[in-house]
Amino acid sequence: MNNSSFQFKGYKIIDSHIKQNHDNIAHELKLSFIPKGEIDKTQSIFLLTLETTIKDENNAFSAYIKAKATFSFDKDADPDHIDNFFYINAPAILFPYIRAYISTLTTLSGVKPVTLPTLNLSSLGKDLKDNTTTID
Repeated sequence: MNNSSFQFKGYKIIDSHIKQNHDNIAHELKLSFIPKGEIDKTQSIFLLTLETTIKDENNAFSAYIKAKATFSFDKDADPDHIDNFFYINAPAILFPYIRAYISTLTTLSGVKPVTLPTLNLSSLGKDLKDNTTTID
């Protein structure tokens, strides 16, 4: 069996906090993302850092999560093919972990559970590409 040219190796939540002012958390949540990447060509590793901020429209709830995911890639893979994995697929792979984390964190904090919607994060691709550095 052949290994994929791009593999998810794992993730870590490296920073997080929540703030709740009262129980009237609005149903409409605003999410914002700051994606950053690092390509280490010598080790064939792509590191994705995704900062996620969540706020409700009543200012009753806010959360911040900073997660880092590690991916490996095949040095011989087509660069255009790998770029697609880096900038489109990597955030889509990491986001469900952030989504589950915020749900669990709010549930265990005595707050009404916050369930983030599933999202298409392909729009982060350009920002991630612009915020990616390469180590040769």
